[in-house]
Formats: sequence, C-alpha cells, structure tokens
Amino acid sequence: MIAKEKSVKALPDAVRKTGQGALCPGDVVVLPAPGGRWIAMNVFARTCLALDSRGIEFMAKFSKGAAEIRKPDFADQGLPVWEIEWFSHLEGLLADPTRFRRNAEEWPEAEILDSAELCERLKAHCLLIDDNESYVSRFAPKTKVLDRKHFGNFHQQLGQALMVRRRISPGEWWIEQKFNEDLTGLRNTLYNAVQGHFLKQYLRNRFGPGVEVVDIGCGPGYFSNLIAATGAGVLGVDPSEDYIALAKKHAVPGARFARMAVGQPGGCDGIAANSVDYVFMSDALLFYFVAPDPNQVADINTLFADIRRILKPDGLLLSVEPHYIFWLLPWLGEGDRPFTVLTEYREKFFGVTPTISTLIQAFAKGGFAVTWMEEMYPDSAFEAVDPRAYHFACQFPLWQMFELKQTGREGRAVSHKEGAVNHED
Repeated sequence: MIAKEKSVKALPDAVRKTGQGALCPGDVVVLPAPGGRWIAMNVFARTCLALDSRGIEFMAKFSKGAAEIRKPDFADQGLPVWEIEWFSHLEGLLADPTRFRRNAEEWPEAEILDSAELCERLKAHCLLIDDNESYVSRFAPKTKVLDRKHFGNFHQQLGQALMVRRRISPGEWWIEQKFNEDLTGLRNTLYNAVQGHFLKQYLRNRFGPGVEVVDIGCGPGYFSNLIAATGAGVLGVDPSEDYIALAKKHAVPGARFARMAVGQPGGCDGIAANSVDYVFMSDALLFYFVAPDPNQVADINTLFADIRRILKPDGLLLSVEPHYIFWLLPWLGEGDRPFTVLTEYREKFFGVTPTISTLIQAFAKGGFAVTWMEEMYPDSAFEAVDPRAYHFACQFPLWQMFELKQTGREGRAVSHKEGAVNHED
C-alpha cells in the first residue's frame, strides 16, 4: 500500500506528561497479516487496527510508560496504520463476524501518524485505554440510536448501523440479506449451506400428507412453502403485516398465512385447540430472551401456553435457533484450521442468545421436554463458495434443532427414533 505522506511532529509535552502512559487492556490479541503487518484486535470491544511491527512495539512500550517512547525512533518518525475495521454484519447476519477486512488488497492506504496521533488512534479502537474504570463503563446498553459512548449488544449495534449508515429499516434489511430477490430461495450464504441444506431434508422426511403444521414467526413464508411441498397442510403466522402480505403473494398450494399477535395474550386464538401435529419455529425464540426492541411485550410463557393449547396431545414443537455458543464469534486462524475466542457465556453484554440452561429451563417451565437435539453443519459443496465460512461452520455449528414433546398431557409424543425422520440420511 502507498502511504499518505504528512509531516511528523516530535512527541508533545501532553504525551510525555502522561507518566505511566495508557494501558493496553488484556482483551487485546495480535494477529499476523500480509506484508509483515499485524492486526491488533480487542476481542471484547470487537475493534481492530492494522499496524506494522514498529506500531506494535509502540503500543507495547507506551502501555508500560511514556518514558519508553522518548526515543528518536518513535518521536521523530511516522508510524503507519491501516483502518481495516468495518461492521461486516451489514452484509448479513451470517457474514464473517470478525469485523476486519481480510483481503489486504482491499485495505485503504496507510496513514502516517506521529506518536501522539497514534496513541489517540489506538485509544479510539480500545487498543489503549486511559483507565480501566472508564473502559469497563462502555460495556453497557446503548441509551439511544446515536449513542456511541456505549457498545451495546448485537441487536443495538446492528440497529444503529442500519439506521445511521444504511438508512433502512431492520425488517427490510432482514429479508434482503437472507432471501433471493424473488423470495423463493435463500441466498447462497451460510443460510442456504447450513440452515437450508439441513431443513430441506429434515422437513421432507418429517412431514407428509395428512399432517397439520403451524409455522410460528413464518416471516415471508419460505419454510412454510417447503413444508407445504411435502403434502402437509401448513398455516404460517407472524405479527408483521408486511411479512404476511409477502407470504401470501408467494404462497404455494397447501400453505395458508395469517397475521397473529404471536406471544401476546389471545394472539393465537384463531387456531383451534388440539388441532396441530407440529409447531415449527425458526430463528424466532431468541427474540424472547433478548429483544431487538426494548419495548417488546411478547412473552415466552404466553407463547408456550398457546403452542401447548393448539398442539395435539402427541404433537411436537420443532425449534431451529442460532447456536447459543458459537453464533457471532470471530472467525480466526487459517482458513482450514479455524479457532475462535469465547469472551462471554453466562453474563452477556454483546450476545443475544440464551445460555443452555436458560433455554432448557424455559422449555421445562413452558411444559416441554427435549426428545432430540441436533447441531447443523454445512453442505460440503459450500467449501468452493466460501472456504473460511465453510470450515468454521464445520468445526463450530451455527444453528441447532430441538424436538420437544409436551409434558403433563395425555397422549404419547413421537420420538426421533419413531418418527419419519431418518437422521442418518
């Protein structure tokens, strides 16, 4: 890369007087990059900056004390930095969540900074901090859309990026990033390679003529149509009028759609009691644990009560959800030897999926018991499309499927061994 030339100033008094300098939090890792460069990444803040070896040395010495950097090699020479951080999720929920541009050919030109400027740039990316207390205080929910003082959780970060940078509604963006333009198929991303690949086979083996299914949170109706293609009767319901309108527009024979206030009292009263063999849900339950909208009134216990009411005594709830551990974690390592860094589990400031115990306990309190659980892995053909995404998803699953029977009701639930599904296919 060609560096942008600029004048380099001597180390100013303001920097020399910092005494111990800034702190480098223990949340920072350094990764190799092409051309003898390095990527400094704060895995908690999910921020990063590319530096050369001198920049890394500067960061290490300055974190020890300003006296370390009064030497001419830092005070009198410029230090290059590359701004490679970007909010990759704007490309899609399943886009590489690591948040730096991997292809060095796409990196911007280097900026040449003096020591004071580099120090401030490192602070802006949370690679150096003034004090731990102020730094930790940033790990809190955003107070408003334009709040840049707090990191907020993933929903808040995505909402801010969509409304401020893209100036589009989250609902419109969600459809565009997941489905083809005509909404008849999934985009050729991990959605199709993992979720689509698994569910096309699963739904075909599970359902058939004479079976009645309700698809709760059906969105524009894609999976409802796949269910209907098996010969089963399916009713897709969603609280969004826009989604239901799209679903009706693209409905196939056997698929019906209706707007219902799912998760609210009386929201599913339009469905008769004990009338359904299966309730299917995909990418919907997580919003009952961490809602994108803080004003959301939907309640998971109300939802489960409705599902139990409409299911036949031997009916099953089928739930497909983003993986409660590995979704949104950075894709690190070589393309075919991935690793990741797990920064949170029990107490989450960024993640929006429940813990395993929280999820299972919610099922139990709602009157359901798990009879089968399966993690989803990608179609081998996807390796040729996106090798890094493929190998990461092969090692770290991004979705899981639960089959759940009702507890405390007459009738016998069909287990995975007795049902039509062949899990070995």
